[in-house]
Amino acid sequence: MMKRNKLATGLVATSAVGAAVLAMSGPAHALATNYTPTSSNSGAAVTFTGTNVSFTDIPASQTLTCTTFNLTGTVTNNGVSRLMGAEAGSLGSLTSSGCTNPIAGATTVTPTGTWKVKITGDEVSGVSPATLYDVNADVTAAGCTFDVAGSVDGTFNETNQRFTPTAYATDPNIELEISSTPVGSTCLLLDVQLGDPIDVGGYWTTSGLTITNP
Repeated sequence: MMKRNKLATGLVATSAVGAAVLAMSGPAHALATNYTPTSSNSGAAVTFTGTNVSFTDIPASQTLTCTTFNLTGTVTNNGVSRLMGAEAGSLGSLTSSGCTNPIAGATTVTPTGTWKVKITGDEVSGVSPATLYDVNADVTAAGCTFDVAGSVDGTFNETNQRFTPTAYATDPNIELEISSTPVGSTCLLLDVQLGDPIDVGGYWTTSGLTITNP
């Protein structure tokens, strides 16, 4: 059995006590721990319409762009408060078309499963940190096939209704990656490999979605 480091244990305990004291003595205006997503659409529907959506394999410097990449679904428990980081919406209908790569040409991207979205922090001036997660898709590029999976961090701007992914240059902690070994004759030419991080560009525009921090 691994022995617990007594010094580390003491430091953790001290930190916990300090955090509790700060929580009790802090200012009245504290960060919110809950948020409420609300759709004004019939049936709590929510649509993410993609604009200039692109996927770039960073190590391989290969970019795939799609003229259409839309997500539709519903707000989960519309108008009900929940903890930060809890599911805001379920995006079960996913459509894409017009996807191309400069080397591979026409490429097929087939989203799979049910993508989801959540708010992860306080709204500031109408902008909330948000994440698309449970992201999964099958990609076929000129005979090279592979899967991508993970999550996409970004922000939701309530004013222009945009979810904008955080660029790799701003946040290199990419959580979307190639999740299966690429198979096919052109994979070597494209230089795509298992585990390659994928940067997402462009943005999605929603309709009638509001976020409040109660």
